Amino acid sequence: MKSIKSIIYPAIIATLAVLLILSHFRTATYAQPGTPSDPLVTQRYVDERISALQTQITALQNQQGGNLTPGAPGQVVPFTPLFVPRGSTIVAEAGTEIILRSGSASVVAGPNGLVDITAGRDIANNQPVSRNHLLLVPATDGRGLHITADAWLMIKGGFSIAN
Repeated sequence: MKSIKSIIYPAIIATLAVLLILSHFRTATYAQPGTPSDPLVTQRYVDERISALQTQITALQNQQGGNLTPGAPGQVVPFTPLFVPRGSTIVAEAGTEIILRSGSASVVAGPNGLVDITAGRDIANNQPVSRNHLLLVPATDGRGLHITADAWLMIKGGFSIAN
């Protein structure tokens, strides 16, 4: 009886070990590199994707008139501090961001006004601007700020100053 146990138990253990190893190999996939099941890619694939994205970026820049000025990757485009004397008008381009830091100003715009991102509302023409609120100019159509008292602004984007 001991001789049967000494043969059966090692045979069972060996069989289980072989089955375990085979089940591991069976679940492995042998996919072609670069396919969805094996995302290993070649340098050529990466270069082609970068080229396609650069073409899309160039097309968008041309569509916007070349006014897109992204910084280098990871670079933040800063706000520029700007002193504007009383009586002047800031005429901003679409996408320009403005923060009134001191002084006072009112909105110069058509019927839709400027976007006050901080308050989550539109500011209509001739309405006063709150200090330290982030404003967004949605269109290049003469919108901006009329300065009613000497003011310091933080501005990011295209603009001109009319006196």
